[in-house]
Amino acid sequence: MKKKLFILFVIFTSFFSVQAQTRKGNYEKVKAFKVAFLSEKLNLTEEEANKFWPLYNVYDKKMIELHKAERYSIKKKILSCGGIDSLTDKESKEIVNKIKSVSKEQYETKTNFYDKLSTFLSDKKILTLEVAEHEFHRKLIKKLKGEKKKHR
Repeated sequence: MKKKLFILFVIFTSFFSVQAQTRKGNYEKVKAFKVAFLSEKLNLTEEEANKFWPLYNVYDKKMIELHKAERYSIKKKILSCGGIDSLTDKESKEIVNKIKSVSKEQYETKTNFYDKLSTFLSDKKILTLEVAEHEFHRKLIKKLKGEKKKHR
């Protein structure tokens, strides 16, 4: 019995380890695709790129963290209350306030990032970045939907 439990433990541990590595590998692929996509769209000079990428990486990481925190806290709160239909008005208000707070922080993060970019990039390139990010996300979603259909 102990041997079976040990084998089961090893299998589960291995499975979750592989899943984590796969997710990390997928994240790295997406990040590389994003860097290549934005680099092509922005057509940065070497000097601009040296200033842009460190700032962008910090900005992107912060925005991802904010998005994840918002999604996690909202999902956790809704699930702990038994679903949206089970929320009280007070609980709903707390969740809406959390969404507003995170949205405000995302706005401030983006505004500060654009202010920093404007010291060395033209407004046209900043606008190109905004459009390119939206285009990248649309392409990524389209690609992921295509892969999902392929695996069915």
